[in-house]
Amino acid sequence: MSKEQKNSWEFKQEDIFQDIEGDPDNVNMTIPPEIMEKMGWKEGDPIKVLLGDQGTIIIEKIKENSGEEEQNTNEQA
Repeated sequence: MSKEQKNSWEFKQEDIFQDIEGDPDNVNMTIPPEIMEKMGWKEGDPIKVLLGDQGTIIIEKIKENSGEEEQNTNEQA
């Protein structure tokens, strides 16, 4: 099903994308469990999806603020 090279995998389109009934303009994307585990991601983590060269999809977890910025803003108010 998949071919792993470092942090690169190959999957069939139909294993990742599912049509949304009644919504012809959008699809659901399922991140395979082996990728979620390898990357340390869990359901609900914020991610950014980029389209790369030659049909590749780049997925990055969005780093959340450490809270220091929020704390400093609250102290100034």
